[in-house]
Amino acid sequence: MQSLNILVVADNTVEYLSYIKNSKFLNKLFVTYKTDEDGVFSIDFNTFQGLAEKCKALQIDIVLVNDEKWILQGIGDVMKKNHINCFAPTSFWTNLELSNEFSRSLLEKYSIKLPRKITLPVEFPVIVTTDGETKIANSIQETIQIQNTFSEASPDVAKTLFIEEFIEGEKVSLTSLFDGKNLATFNNEQIPRELIVDYSKKLKEMLYKEGKSFIGFINSDFILRGNILYNTGFSFKFDMPNTKLDLLYILQLAIYQKLDELNF
Repeated sequence: MQSLNILVVADNTVEYLSYIKNSKFLNKLFVTYKTDEDGVFSIDFNTFQGLAEKCKALQIDIVLVNDEKWILQGIGDVMKKNHINCFAPTSFWTNLELSNEFSRSLLEKYSIKLPRKITLPVEFPVIVTTDGETKIANSIQETIQIQNTFSEASPDVAKTLFIEEFIEGEKVSLTSLFDGKNLATFNNEQIPRELIVDYSKKLKEMLYKEGKSFIGFINSDFILRGNILYNTGFSFKFDMPNTKLDLLYILQLAIYQKLDELNF
């Protein structure tokens, strides 16, 4: 394992910075916000391409993106085009967060459980959702009111609107890391291990078989009811995973597509 130059792309200091600073694999640490912290170097950028050029000049080995707005704006595509190891999905995969239709079609294809879509609700509450917004309705009148509010926002919003069943249960989440070939899903004590293993297997199959490779973290949100995980959404912001392993060790395995060697 080599010593690494790491860049954290964020607006402000992040909690996991200490995990990077304490890694035995760290050479130099750069951030994209102003800082006086010892051993941390600040850089700025105006465009993703400009940032990519700075990464080349500074010999950055790994870029971690903490700011989700930049992820959704396509930083992963630009870094990948410039052959920089950036832990962020490409635009194709950000649609899992941005588009309900895209997400549902893929999850159904790979047998990942979702709340059921409803054409005409007869039991309440129900969930009225569009791309980017979700509301609970407790009656047919409230359902219509919310639908009208969404529809009046814009024609594009109206096209993404649908109703789904309301599921009572515990809100839980999982953090996974994909290396373009292998997937590592980190433990969550709230979720039975067998459910984590089953979900991770399906998610890996989906990410790999769709053929749009990337390296990065993917956070899955669920409702846990009984022994079933109902997926309710995704996000891609990097948060420190639940592990005692050296973070930079994990990231190095990922850039060489060796996450299958991880032992939790």
